[in-house]
Amino acid sequence: MPPRCEHGRQVARIARRRTKEARVNVADLIASRVASLQEYAPEPLEETARRLGRPVAGLIKADANENPYGPTPAALEALAAYDQYHRYPDPISRQLASAIAEYVGVPSEHILVGNGSDELIDLILRLFRPDGPGKGIGELIDCPPTFGMYGFYGATNDMQVVAIPRRADYGVDIDAIVGHCKGDCRPRILFVASPNNPDGQLLPDEVLDRLLALPLLVVLDEAYVEFAGGSRASWVPQYQNLIVLRTFSKWAGLAGLRVGYGVFPSALMPSLWRLKSPYNVNGPAQAAALATLRDLEPARMVIEAIKRDRDWMYQQLQGVPGLLAFPSTANYISCRLQVGTLAELRAHMEREGILLRYYGGPGLEQCLRISVGTPEQNRAIVTALEAYARNEMRSGQEQE
Repeated sequence: MPPRCEHGRQVARIARRRTKEARVNVADLIASRVASLQEYAPEPLEETARRLGRPVAGLIKADANENPYGPTPAALEALAAYDQYHRYPDPISRQLASAIAEYVGVPSEHILVGNGSDELIDLILRLFRPDGPGKGIGELIDCPPTFGMYGFYGATNDMQVVAIPRRADYGVDIDAIVGHCKGDCRPRILFVASPNNPDGQLLPDEVLDRLLALPLLVVLDEAYVEFAGGSRASWVPQYQNLIVLRTFSKWAGLAGLRVGYGVFPSALMPSLWRLKSPYNVNGPAQAAALATLRDLEPARMVIEAIKRDRDWMYQQLQGVPGLLAFPSTANYISCRLQVGTLAELRAHMEREGILLRYYGGPGLEQCLRISVGTPEQNRAIVTALEAYARNEMRSGQEQE
């Protein structure tokens, strides 16, 4: 028997013996809070294509609010020219942070770049994770329906997540938030998106003013603000209790590279630098984001095209029978289906090779969200929705 094979068998026997002799069941050591978490595992596009029997190129992917035009020419050139794959990236993204500061109009000492906004949400909550009497923040206020990761990361960081639902028109229920905080000066953290996902509404200035007057740390998520205007990033230096999060995923077409950033009060920056992971934003991502900011005109043209197409789609959807479209300031439009079921609609749209986002939780019953695509994609989406709605209306009339 060759010596190498015998050595391999000896290693395997030792491993089996050690496994049998283990006195600790590692599964029993998992933190109890993990059992209550919901796994986020969307179906990969390649799997969806196989399931539907279509090539990936034959699908219209309008379910994740991605930019249908992709990165700018300058970003693609920067990626093609990047030759430092064997080097660790700048751990604090100096050049990119400086360019971001100029872009949003705040001093660079307020900027921290992250591996997508998700990393920064988790970083903020780890910074304030309760760890003893008078230390940290024990409660996170969420305003559903909204982006689901606020509550997720709150739970993973041992915070009590308190949901204060939005009003029927999807506006933040500021009176309910004020009432919740009234007479109780415990520090809390509140996450609110502007525009909100999935309805696309901006947070009014007067509501943000009232929030900032409360004993709250307000985290304002502006992932889609380039499509809406009205960023409050410039407010941050004036307030100790306001953080603004932004991303390159949507407007800049860099979702696959994961580049987000936060505009933070200066008092938090030293602690954030100590807590954040080193080398958290990879080199190609930094290069592509920096190139985007150095040549903004192509990105601005894409933003304007998406806004025009959003407005066109909204007008078209208003004419679809059995579909209630909500006005939006972002790169998506949400609707409520008033005929048939979401399951039937999803099957119909997938037969057409169209992927949308479907909801069903509180406040989003019978709702779907449509990401704005290219003009050709948008026309195909509207046509497919019209066909489904008219068929359902016809079926209902026949049953009568």
